[in-house]
Amino acid sequence: MAGRRPKAPEDRRDVVARIRLTRAEQRAIQQRAVEAGVTFADYVRETAMGRKPRAKPAKAKAIEDVFYELGRIANNLAQLEAATGDETYRPWAVYVGKEMVERLTDRADLAPVLMSHVEAVNGIGHLINSLARRANSGKDIDDEERDEALTILKDVLAPIHKAVAKGPKGREPEGKPDGPEGSDAL
Repeated sequence: MAGRRPKAPEDRRDVVARIRLTRAEQRAIQQRAVEAGVTFADYVRETAMGRKPRAKPAKAKAIEDVFYELGRIANNLAQLEAATGDETYRPWAVYVGKEMVERLTDRADLAPVLMSHVEAVNGIGHLINSLARRANSGKDIDDEERDEALTILKDVLAPIHKAVAKGPKGREPEGKPDGPEGSDAL
């Protein structure tokens, strides 16, 4: 999957503006940004320009958040393989970071499913990340921990996988496995 097209030079935000704030000011601005549904930087930028900050629609945000999390999970799975030498992680990294992402691309019809599962995807992302951090610091990941994490990953992705498998109009396409090794993996 190709990445985003680069922005034109005049549209790139490459200037960093540092400002000093008290902790109370920072918390107040952060709270207003959260209430507006935008990032701290977007809130400061928009209000400084005299514009009202606008959050992305919930559907677009859910899709973006799931894509981001899937990318993080795939990256952490690849790190786990590199750090442990355990090739069990490779098919999962490909499944999560390539196959799932490709199958979700241009599927705005899945926004409701993604919106209802984004927190679970984020949660398993944190679990996989903690394993990768441990492995990268030289600590062992035993087979039980690995299998438990991959089983949870499979369970969390199952509703999204099922929704993707139905196709854009709810029709069932040819059978696709539930993960990198089918429905009975692990």
